[in-house]
Amino acid sequence: MIYKRSLLASSILSFLTTITVVGCNNSSSTNTSEKDAYFDTTNPPEIVLNLPHNTGPIAKLPISGSIEEPVVANDNEAVIYLVAKPDQALTKNFNQYSLHIWNNNQCDRADESSVNGAWDNSQNKPIGIDEFGPYWKVKLKPGSTNCLNVIVRDEQLNNQLSGDGKVDFALIPDRTASFVAGSNEPKNSREAAFIAISGIEGAKAHLIDGETLIWDGIQSANEVRLYVSLAASVEPNNNYQYDEPYIVLKPKALTLEQMQTFPHLATMSAYSIPLTIDMRSVVKAEMVALAVDTEGNITAGTKVQPAGLLDSLFATYAEAKTLGAEVTADGVQFDLWAPSAQNVVLVLFDGAKKERGRLQMALDGQSGIWSLKTNKAQDGSYYRYLIDVFHPVSGNIEKYQVTDPYALSLSMNSLFSQVVNLDDQQLKPDGWDELQRPIPQSNPTKFVIYESHVRDFSSLDQSTPEAFRGKFKAFTETDSVPVKHLKQLSKNGITHLHLLPIFDIATINEDPTKVADINMPFSQLCEVNSEVKTSSFSGDCLSSLTIAEILARETENDTPQTPRVQELNRLVSATDSFNWGYDPFHYTVPEGSYSTNPDGKQRILELREMVQSVKTDIKMNVVMDVVYNHTNSAGPTSDTSVLDKIVPWYYNRLNPQTGAVENSTCCSNTAPEHTMMAKLIQDSLVVWARDYKIDAFRFDLMGHHPLSQIKASLKAVQAVDPDVYFYGEGWNFGEVANDRLFVQATQANLAGTGIGSFSDRLRDSVRGGGPFDGGDGLRQHQGFGNGAFVQPNEMSLTTKETALHLADLTRLGMAGNLKDFQFIDAKGNKIRGSELDYNGQPAGYAKDPTEIQNYVSKHDNQTLWDNQQYKIGYDVDIQTRVRMQAVSLATAMLGQGVPFTHMGSELLRSKSMQRDSYDSGDWYNRVDFTLQDNNWNKGLPRVDKDGMNYEIIQQVIQGSGVNAQPSRADMNVMVDYYLDLAKLRQSYPLLTLGRGDDVIKRVSFHNTGVDQRPGLIVMTIDNGNTVNDLDPNVDAMVIVINATPRQQKVDLGLSGLVLSPVYRSNLAHNTQVIDNEISVPAWTPAVLVKPRHNIRSEGIPVFMN
Repeated sequence: MIYKRSLLASSILSFLTTITVVGCNNSSSTNTSEKDAYFDTTNPPEIVLNLPHNTGPIAKLPISGSIEEPVVANDNEAVIYLVAKPDQALTKNFNQYSLHIWNNNQCDRADESSVNGAWDNSQNKPIGIDEFGPYWKVKLKPGSTNCLNVIVRDEQLNNQLSGDGKVDFALIPDRTASFVAGSNEPKNSREAAFIAISGIEGAKAHLIDGETLIWDGIQSANEVRLYVSLAASVEPNNNYQYDEPYIVLKPKALTLEQMQTFPHLATMSAYSIPLTIDMRSVVKAEMVALAVDTEGNITAGTKVQPAGLLDSLFATYAEAKTLGAEVTADGVQFDLWAPSAQNVVLVLFDGAKKERGRLQMALDGQSGIWSLKTNKAQDGSYYRYLIDVFHPVSGNIEKYQVTDPYALSLSMNSLFSQVVNLDDQQLKPDGWDELQRPIPQSNPTKFVIYESHVRDFSSLDQSTPEAFRGKFKAFTETDSVPVKHLKQLSKNGITHLHLLPIFDIATINEDPTKVADINMPFSQLCEVNSEVKTSSFSGDCLSSLTIAEILARETENDTPQTPRVQELNRLVSATDSFNWGYDPFHYTVPEGSYSTNPDGKQRILELREMVQSVKTDIKMNVVMDVVYNHTNSAGPTSDTSVLDKIVPWYYNRLNPQTGAVENSTCCSNTAPEHTMMAKLIQDSLVVWARDYKIDAFRFDLMGHHPLSQIKASLKAVQAVDPDVYFYGEGWNFGEVANDRLFVQATQANLAGTGIGSFSDRLRDSVRGGGPFDGGDGLRQHQGFGNGAFVQPNEMSLTTKETALHLADLTRLGMAGNLKDFQFIDAKGNKIRGSELDYNGQPAGYAKDPTEIQNYVSKHDNQTLWDNQQYKIGYDVDIQTRVRMQAVSLATAMLGQGVPFTHMGSELLRSKSMQRDSYDSGDWYNRVDFTLQDNNWNKGLPRVDKDGMNYEIIQQVIQGSGVNAQPSRADMNVMVDYYLDLAKLRQSYPLLTLGRGDDVIKRVSFHNTGVDQRPGLIVMTIDNGNTVNDLDPNVDAMVIVINATPRQQKVDLGLSGLVLSPVYRSNLAHNTQVIDNEISVPAWTPAVLVKPRHNIRSEGIPVFMN
């Protein structure tokens, strides 16, 4: 690659950018350098492509004549074309296609006669069809906007676009727009649309290294070519010919290594790239693969996906490099990996976010890293990168400013990256460097993890100073009610505080003047959300009431026909401070809305203060929820797209046929299988572990990551802190399912790694049904913890056979969900855990119990209390419902594995039946540590998530009545029950066996097989003289879970058992042992021990019955 300084480029005056950010900033001043005169050293390198001169036939589209538009828009009309290839126009049933037209606040120009209303209204049929497809006329009306919403649908009403279409009349002034299937971007002419589908379709070609292109779907070709253009001009000329330079590719066979590296692409045709081509230059250009016949007619054309090439050429050299902004003794070192960029310039800003100047960065051709060391920046400077890069989505050379994906600090709302030295003593609370974790981590089964959320924890708590509510600082208020509650939990055995995402979140506005939370006046909501003023709540805009008071008023008349609470709450959620946070923006910066000052470094100090307080005052370790499986957005235009703007089509996983970013996670999937995405994850995790002293990490949708990448990240983090623990969601779904792209970090693949995964086996067996149940199914499928078969509700479909199978799943879960654990199943067979069925999968999959997170409730899905109300019979009293809650929690707390509890489960927390409260605000997510209210029945949940469940929800609320509404006394009882469970777990080493072979040697289940009593689990754990001594005080333990409405008696033929003296509540009250018989009351988890008397006895050896 040849670089030359362009005198012309360096003479072009740069535009100056001025952005004013409202708010104070006490940590960003950069002293004298910010007073310097504006500077600009921009001098982009010239890129030279040494491509061969080819003499083959010119590639051309198979078009005879011109492409006409039969109709154009008249006044107050729009014309919509769906453009297809001629062969498709002849075979598709276009006369049954229809338009879906609607108005909203963004686009309101459609005349009412054109608006469909219901989706199944297919009135807008084509007015004509020709060889290039169907077309429609849409009547318009005057409106406040200048655009039209449109979706093209086939005869089955399937959307033929990639999403909602919008025709912007400012961009298409003749109001005649053309769409192609699979894209929601309108073209301004039929010809442009036809060229888009005739010449280049999808992104089916893949450069997997510097010598190989693979391509799927070539039907016939005389020659395959790679067209290359630094000016992004690979497009047909006026004669529909492609006259850009190209590289001729020759057929080849993939090597075994290539097929193993890209298993999902291994059946594609492969082509070799001449060794004389400098692909390090080519990667900076637009690339299009065309197949042509002997006369040059194009038989196939597609965009090219470059990720494999980028890894092959640059990643080996870049992987070991340090990226980001690093403060040095004589300035700041900036390093950005952007191998496909044509130029990168550092743009510096002062504390007021006014541009100070621009500095040209230099490219290292081997690594693809652009670097600059300068004394014009220093600790506290704000900066962005100005990048010139070809983006395949737009088809243009884009020029935009982007924040640093390796940023460690940011301005408010993440508009600017900020240089920061994390070793600065001013960013460390006193004693930070000496801070140690309070809980050892050598055996994770001793953990009891408590899942919390920064905002839920304190947002509405009156004992927390107002300025700290919903923020990191709330955890430092040692005399507040929430902190006192955590201290009580810690004292009784809860070991880890798990925090939902605390990194920079894309979907929370950090500007306090632009948000309206429910404790604020309703008038504030009207100011920040203009939609309220035109809603049915507009009359409250002059009210002196708070938003919460208006919501409370609306609960009085909330019905399935008029669900006013959720309607208002949706307006609130658009501009409030709440979100779970699974919307990553910058992976390695604390979230600004959780700081008292979101502009600059204060967030760093306050997060560290929180971590220190949790460890020192509360005495728990800290777990961080990380979300590296997706970005909030991708593409060249989104404000929250960062990675994909810097290295287009690399950091996000693309569909191998279309090039569209996969979104099976929810949003724009990342590609951790690519080396530099894996590096970003690893580098980020090291910062959190080293510089913020995070003790464990929970990975969102970990199954979307390669197992090798997760293991490598764990190794890197453990090099900083050897006892850091990883766990996550090992679900197997999406485009990566069943190891299609790589060996995933899924449940089935984690055995023996020491990495934990959430077990849906025990969750579903105890709760009943599954997380995707709806309507009557929510009540019909009871679980072990709420009366399956033994105490059926009026709609229950749970048979005895099903109930016994659920009990088997619960037993296996309590044995750590081990694949090799043996027991007698409900059919009377001796089986291993891997042979027990769970929805067609092996139920047991772990090697060691440290690899299992046992839980019955977490932030996803209904809270445990809400789920229980769906299942429990209406006549069951409140006291029994509380005991059912305790029994459900006991299956995780008294079993092998790593127990995981959702914050508030011990408070009988309700979200008013919300299935998915990620953006449902403080109203539905409230946690009241004063125990005044568990948040039950505060209005129907949001209609888009639970509308189909409204009927059954109303039945449950009305049918249960006061039985589902706990008092403060009920909540206090449940707290005491939970504290007993935690204390029991920490009091007996036999409940925290860390090794699978220990579980297999010591744990047995009684009351199993065909003749078992439903709803009764009896687990024994041996510590007698035939096994190693793990507890000097006991020779054996018996855990009896009576999940029935009747007293149960168990005779193990063993004398000397006593109820554990650890109990302080009445949770196991009236449990008795008379001779060899254990008597356990209804809905009771009882722990009994065989105390040691001087000499070790036989204990309770493992056996099967």
